[in-house]
Amino acid sequence: MAKKNKGGAKTMPMRVLDEKGIPYEVRQGSSKEFTAEGVAEDLGVPVAQVVKAMLVQRSTNPGGGASPFVLFVVPGDRRLSLKKVGAALDDKKVQLASQRDVQRVTGYQVGAVSVLGFRRDDVPGYVDQHVMELEQVIISAGRPDAGLALVPADMVRAIEGCQVGDFCED
Repeated sequence: MAKKNKGGAKTMPMRVLDEKGIPYEVRQGSSKEFTAEGVAEDLGVPVAQVVKAMLVQRSTNPGGGASPFVLFVVPGDRRLSLKKVGAALDDKKVQLASQRDVQRVTGYQVGAVSVLGFRRDDVPGYVDQHVMELEQVIISAGRPDAGLALVPADMVRAIEGCQVGDFCED
């Protein structure tokens, strides 16, 4: 895949992928979209391919300098299971981070959160196993008018210390 960016300056996720030598393709949308369904329709791809980056907050700070925030990546056609997330993090009271915290921690506005290039670099990443079944995924480029297409294994490689598991509702 080419590393062409027809939409202007490189975004932080593009820079992260470039630094890691991971190939991607910029998919420029015709409008600003803030939902997986809207992006999929705009780009003409299945909703599942447009992965959602969801920031979860632990109920207590895990200590040891670990972040109270955790990234979960799920296919666009699925819902994150907070019950499964709680089991994975050993914290039954996890919740989705507030809009304010999402912007503060990631540096992105809600609806355009990428899986890469957060403002904070201490946010661990988890990817739902269903993402790995896809041929290609579209992640946010960090702005609502563009996505980055890449292979799921490359996305996982780009997310520092990423873990794969079952995090979606059945």
